[in-house]
Amino acid sequence: MPPYRFPSLLSAAVLLSIGFFSFQGCSEKPAPPVFSLYEYQRLAILPFENHSHDPALAKEVQDAVTGDIANLHAIPVIDAGQVETYLRKANISVSSVINDPVQRKKLGEQFQCDIFLVGSADGYAETLRDLPPQRVIVNDSTKEAKWGFYTDRNVVVNASAKLFDVATGSLQWTRKTGGNSEYNTWNPLPIPGELKVPDQLKQFLDLAALVKYRSRGNDDEPASMTQNAANSLIYQKSGTFANLRQNALSQTVNYLVWDFRPRGGWTPPPKIVAPPK
Repeated sequence: MPPYRFPSLLSAAVLLSIGFFSFQGCSEKPAPPVFSLYEYQRLAILPFENHSHDPALAKEVQDAVTGDIANLHAIPVIDAGQVETYLRKANISVSSVINDPVQRKKLGEQFQCDIFLVGSADGYAETLRDLPPQRVIVNDSTKEAKWGFYTDRNVVVNASAKLFDVATGSLQWTRKTGGNSEYNTWNPLPIPGELKVPDQLKQFLDLAALVKYRSRGNDDEPASMTQNAANSLIYQKSGTFANLRQNALSQTVNYLVWDFRPRGGWTPPPKIVAPPK
Protein backbone atom coordinates (compact mmCIF):
# COMPACT_ATOMS: atom_id res chain seq x y z
CA MET A 1 0.00 0.00 0.00
CA PRO A 2 1.65 3.26 -1.09
CA PRO A 3 1.75 6.13 1.40
CA TYR A 4 -1.27 8.45 1.49
CA ARG A 5 -0.72 11.79 -0.18
CA PHE A 6 -2.36 14.78 1.39
CA PRO A 7 -4.28 17.05 -1.01
CA SER A 8 -2.97 20.46 -1.92
CA LEU A 9 -3.45 23.35 0.49
CA LEU A 10 -6.17 24.74 -1.76
CA SER A 11 -8.03 21.44 -1.85
CA ALA A 12 -7.64 21.04 1.90
CA ALA A 13 -9.05 24.52 2.42
CA VAL A 14 -11.99 23.68 0.17
CA LEU A 15 -12.70 20.48 2.11
CA LEU A 16 -12.56 22.34 5.41
CA SER A 17 -14.85 25.04 4.04
CA ILE A 18 -17.36 22.48 2.81
CA GLY A 19 -17.31 20.74 6.19
CA PHE A 20 -17.71 24.04 7.99
CA PHE A 21 -20.65 25.15 5.88
CA SER A 22 -22.27 21.71 6.17
CA PHE A 23 -22.00 21.90 9.94
CA GLN A 24 -23.21 25.48 9.98
CA GLY A 25 -26.17 24.55 7.78
CA CYS A 26 -27.42 22.19 10.49
CA SER A 27 -27.21 24.71 13.32
CA GLU A 28 -27.15 28.30 12.05
CA LYS A 29 -30.08 30.64 12.42
CA PRO A 30 -32.15 31.59 9.36
CA ALA A 31 -30.41 34.39 7.48
CA PRO A 32 -31.09 36.14 4.17
CA PRO A 33 -28.60 36.01 1.31
CA VAL A 34 -25.54 38.25 1.45
CA PHE A 35 -26.96 39.86 -1.69
CA SER A 36 -30.71 39.42 -2.04
CA LEU A 37 -32.12 38.93 -5.52
CA TYR A 38 -35.55 38.69 -3.92
CA GLU A 39 -35.72 42.47 -3.83
CA TYR A 40 -35.67 42.80 -7.64
CA GLN A 41 -38.30 42.18 -10.30
CA ARG A 42 -36.41 40.42 -13.09
CA LEU A 43 -32.80 39.50 -13.94
CA ALA A 44 -31.28 39.39 -17.42
CA ILE A 45 -28.14 37.29 -17.96
CA LEU A 46 -25.84 38.75 -20.62
CA PRO A 47 -23.53 36.46 -22.64
CA PHE A 48 -20.35 35.65 -20.71
CA GLU A 49 -17.03 36.62 -22.26
CA ASN A 50 -14.21 34.11 -22.65
CA HIS A 51 -10.75 35.16 -21.49
CA SER A 52 -9.45 31.59 -21.27
CA HIS A 53 -7.93 29.34 -23.92
CA ASP A 54 -10.79 26.86 -23.54
CA PRO A 55 -13.34 27.94 -26.17
CA ALA A 56 -16.25 26.12 -24.49
CA LEU A 57 -15.67 27.38 -20.95
CA ALA A 58 -17.51 30.73 -20.95
CA LYS A 59 -20.83 29.32 -22.13
CA GLU A 60 -20.65 26.41 -19.71
CA VAL A 61 -19.98 28.75 -16.76
CA GLN A 62 -22.74 31.07 -18.01
CA ASP A 63 -25.28 28.24 -18.31
CA ALA A 64 -24.37 26.79 -14.92
CA VAL A 65 -24.65 30.19 -13.20
CA THR A 66 -28.00 30.76 -14.91
CA GLY A 67 -29.28 27.37 -13.78
CA ASP A 68 -28.15 27.84 -10.19
CA ILE A 69 -29.76 31.29 -9.93
CA ALA A 70 -32.99 30.09 -11.54
CA ASN A 71 -33.14 27.18 -9.08
CA LEU A 72 -33.16 29.64 -6.18
CA HIS A 73 -36.63 30.80 -7.31
CA ALA A 74 -35.69 34.26 -6.06
CA ILE A 75 -36.36 36.14 -9.28
CA PRO A 76 -37.48 35.47 -12.88
CA VAL A 77 -34.37 34.97 -15.04
CA ILE A 78 -33.95 35.85 -18.71
CA ASP A 79 -31.58 33.33 -20.27
CA ALA A 80 -28.39 34.59 -21.93
CA GLY A 81 -29.41 32.96 -25.21
CA GLN A 82 -32.45 35.20 -25.49
CA VAL A 83 -30.42 38.26 -24.53
CA GLU A 84 -27.67 37.39 -27.00
CA THR A 85 -30.19 37.10 -29.84
CA TYR A 86 -31.60 40.53 -28.99
CA LEU A 87 -28.16 42.16 -28.69
CA ARG A 88 -27.02 40.70 -31.99
CA LYS A 89 -30.10 41.85 -33.89
CA ALA A 90 -29.90 45.31 -32.31
CA ASN A 91 -26.12 45.48 -32.88
CA ILE A 92 -25.51 46.21 -29.20
CA SER A 93 -22.38 45.05 -27.35
CA VAL A 94 -22.19 43.93 -23.73
CA SER A 95 -19.87 46.82 -22.88
CA SER A 96 -22.33 49.36 -24.31
CA VAL A 97 -25.11 47.95 -22.13
CA ILE A 98 -22.88 48.50 -19.10
CA ASN A 99 -21.78 52.01 -20.04
CA ASP A 100 -24.55 53.50 -22.17
CA PRO A 101 -27.78 54.51 -20.38
CA VAL A 102 -29.71 54.47 -23.66
CA GLN A 103 -28.76 50.85 -24.34
CA ARG A 104 -29.48 49.88 -20.74
CA LYS A 105 -32.95 51.41 -21.04
CA LYS A 106 -33.57 49.44 -24.24
CA LEU A 107 -32.50 46.22 -22.50
CA GLY A 108 -34.75 46.95 -19.55
CA GLU A 109 -37.74 47.67 -21.77
CA GLN A 110 -37.11 44.63 -23.97
CA PHE A 111 -37.04 42.15 -21.08
CA GLN A 112 -38.79 44.13 -18.34
CA CYS A 113 -35.74 43.64 -16.11
CA ASP A 114 -34.41 45.94 -13.43
CA ILE A 115 -31.05 44.22 -12.94
CA PHE A 116 -28.62 42.42 -15.24
CA LEU A 117 -25.60 40.16 -14.78
CA VAL A 118 -22.40 40.06 -16.83
CA GLY A 119 -19.58 37.60 -16.40
CA SER A 120 -16.53 35.96 -17.88
CA ALA A 121 -14.44 32.82 -17.83
CA ASP A 122 -11.09 34.27 -16.77
CA GLY A 123 -8.79 31.29 -16.90
CA TYR A 124 -8.44 27.56 -17.41
CA ALA A 125 -5.38 25.51 -16.51
CA GLU A 126 -4.60 21.81 -16.69
CA THR A 127 -1.55 20.39 -14.95
CA LEU A 128 -0.14 16.89 -15.44
CA ARG A 129 3.20 15.73 -14.08
CA ASP A 130 4.97 12.55 -13.00
CA LEU A 131 6.96 12.77 -9.77
CA PRO A 132 10.34 11.05 -9.32
CA PRO A 133 10.25 7.31 -8.49
CA GLN A 134 10.32 6.39 -4.81
CA ARG A 135 10.61 3.24 -2.72
CA VAL A 136 7.84 2.62 -0.20
CA ILE A 137 7.47 0.00 2.55
CA VAL A 138 4.28 -2.01 1.95
CA ASN A 139 4.66 -4.40 4.88
CA ASP A 140 6.00 -3.08 8.19
CA SER A 141 6.68 -6.54 9.67
CA THR A 142 8.60 -7.98 6.72
CA LYS A 143 9.89 -4.61 5.46
CA GLU A 144 8.75 -5.57 1.99
CA ALA A 145 9.12 -2.61 -0.34
CA LYS A 146 8.02 -1.63 -3.82
CA TRP A 147 9.02 1.04 -6.27
CA GLY A 148 6.64 3.39 -8.02
CA PHE A 149 5.84 7.02 -8.70
CA TYR A 150 2.93 9.42 -8.33
CA THR A 151 1.17 11.21 -11.17
CA ASP A 152 -0.43 14.54 -10.23
CA ARG A 153 -3.42 15.81 -12.24
CA ASN A 154 -5.00 19.18 -11.56
CA VAL A 155 -7.55 21.51 -13.18
CA VAL A 156 -8.25 25.13 -12.20
CA VAL A 157 -11.18 27.22 -13.47
CA ASN A 158 -11.38 30.98 -12.81
CA ALA A 159 -14.41 33.16 -13.44
CA SER A 160 -16.01 36.44 -12.39
CA ALA A 161 -19.43 38.09 -12.47
CA LYS A 162 -21.02 41.49 -11.84
CA LEU A 163 -24.56 42.72 -11.24
CA PHE A 164 -25.70 46.14 -12.48
CA ASP A 165 -28.81 48.20 -11.89
CA VAL A 166 -30.60 48.85 -15.19
CA ALA A 167 -31.92 52.29 -14.27
CA THR A 168 -28.71 53.79 -12.87
CA GLY A 169 -25.97 51.57 -14.28
CA SER A 170 -24.48 51.30 -10.79
CA LEU A 171 -22.54 48.21 -9.81
CA GLN A 172 -24.55 46.29 -7.22
CA TRP A 173 -22.39 43.21 -6.64
CA THR A 174 -19.23 41.57 -7.95
CA ARG A 175 -17.22 38.44 -7.33
CA LYS A 176 -14.07 36.93 -8.79
CA THR A 177 -13.26 33.36 -7.81
CA GLY A 178 -11.90 30.00 -8.90
CA GLY A 179 -12.33 26.27 -8.41
CA ASN A 180 -9.74 23.52 -8.19
CA SER A 181 -9.92 19.75 -8.66
CA GLU A 182 -7.11 17.21 -8.51
CA TYR A 183 -6.56 13.47 -8.87
CA ASN A 184 -3.33 11.64 -8.04
CA THR A 185 -2.42 8.04 -8.89
CA TRP A 186 0.28 5.68 -7.66
CA ASN A 187 2.01 3.85 -10.49
CA PRO A 188 4.01 0.64 -9.68
CA LEU A 189 7.35 0.14 -11.42
CA PRO A 190 9.03 -3.15 -12.45
CA ILE A 191 11.97 -2.63 -10.10
CA PRO A 192 13.06 -5.11 -7.39
CA GLY A 193 11.85 -3.89 -4.02
CA GLU A 194 15.17 -4.68 -2.36
CA LEU A 195 16.91 -2.09 -4.53
CA LYS A 196 17.55 0.94 -2.37
CA VAL A 197 19.88 3.13 -4.40
CA PRO A 198 17.99 5.50 -6.74
CA ASP A 199 21.07 5.87 -8.95
CA GLN A 200 20.71 2.20 -9.97
CA LEU A 201 17.16 2.60 -11.32
CA LYS A 202 18.42 3.20 -14.84
CA GLN A 203 19.51 -0.44 -14.92
CA PHE A 204 15.85 -1.48 -14.99
CA LEU A 205 14.01 1.27 -16.88
CA ASP A 206 14.39 4.46 -18.87
CA LEU A 207 13.52 7.25 -16.43
CA ALA A 208 12.70 9.51 -19.39
CA ALA A 209 9.87 7.13 -20.36
CA LEU A 210 8.02 6.93 -17.05
CA VAL A 211 4.80 7.88 -18.83
CA LYS A 212 4.38 4.37 -20.23
CA TYR A 213 4.02 3.05 -16.67
CA ARG A 214 1.39 5.62 -15.76
CA SER A 215 -1.98 4.31 -14.56
CA ARG A 216 -4.41 6.14 -16.82
CA GLY A 217 -6.91 3.57 -18.09
CA ASN A 218 -7.91 4.33 -21.66
CA ASP A 219 -7.31 8.06 -21.35
CA ASP A 220 -5.21 9.81 -23.96
CA GLU A 221 -2.80 11.92 -21.91
CA PRO A 222 0.34 13.75 -23.02
CA ALA A 223 3.67 13.19 -21.31
CA SER A 224 3.16 16.35 -19.27
CA MET A 225 1.28 19.63 -19.13
CA THR A 226 2.58 22.39 -16.90
CA GLN A 227 1.19 25.53 -18.50
CA ASN A 228 -1.69 26.81 -20.61
CA ALA A 229 -1.29 26.02 -24.28
CA ALA A 230 -3.81 26.53 -27.07
CA ASN A 231 -4.99 23.40 -28.86
CA SER A 232 -3.58 21.19 -26.10
CA LEU A 233 -6.64 20.66 -23.92
CA ILE A 234 -6.34 17.31 -22.17
CA TYR A 235 -9.98 17.02 -21.08
CA GLN A 236 -11.18 16.63 -24.66
CA LYS A 237 -9.43 13.25 -24.88
CA SER A 238 -9.32 12.19 -21.24
CA GLY A 239 -12.29 11.12 -19.16
CA THR A 240 -10.29 11.76 -15.99
CA PHE A 241 -9.55 15.36 -16.96
CA ALA A 242 -13.12 15.85 -18.19
CA ASN A 243 -14.32 14.93 -14.68
CA LEU A 244 -11.71 17.18 -13.06
CA ARG A 245 -12.82 20.06 -15.28
CA GLN A 246 -16.47 19.53 -14.40
CA ASN A 247 -15.68 19.41 -10.68
CA ALA A 248 -13.59 22.60 -10.86
CA LEU A 249 -16.26 24.34 -12.93
CA SER A 250 -19.02 23.35 -10.48
CA GLN A 251 -16.94 24.59 -7.57
CA THR A 252 -16.33 27.92 -9.30
CA VAL A 253 -20.03 28.40 -10.08
CA ASN A 254 -20.97 27.47 -6.51
CA TYR A 255 -18.67 30.22 -5.22
CA LEU A 256 -20.06 32.74 -7.73
CA VAL A 257 -23.67 32.11 -6.68
CA TRP A 258 -22.96 31.68 -2.96
CA ASP A 259 -23.92 35.25 -1.99
CA PHE A 260 -27.40 34.80 -3.50
CA ARG A 261 -28.33 31.79 -1.38
CA PRO A 262 -30.33 32.09 1.87
CA ARG A 263 -29.09 30.15 4.89
CA GLY A 264 -30.61 28.21 7.74
CA GLY A 265 -34.00 27.74 6.11
CA TRP A 266 -34.65 31.47 5.67
CA THR A 267 -37.69 32.29 3.54
CA PRO A 268 -38.26 35.66 1.83
CA PRO A 269 -41.17 37.97 2.59
CA PRO A 270 -43.88 38.27 -0.07
CA LYS A 271 -42.63 40.20 -3.08
CA ILE A 272 -44.34 43.47 -3.91
CA VAL A 273 -45.04 43.52 -7.63
CA ALA A 274 -44.98 46.91 -9.28
CA PRO A 275 -48.25 47.84 -11.02
CA PRO A 276 -48.21 47.89 -14.83
CA LYS A 277 -47.46 51.26 -16.38
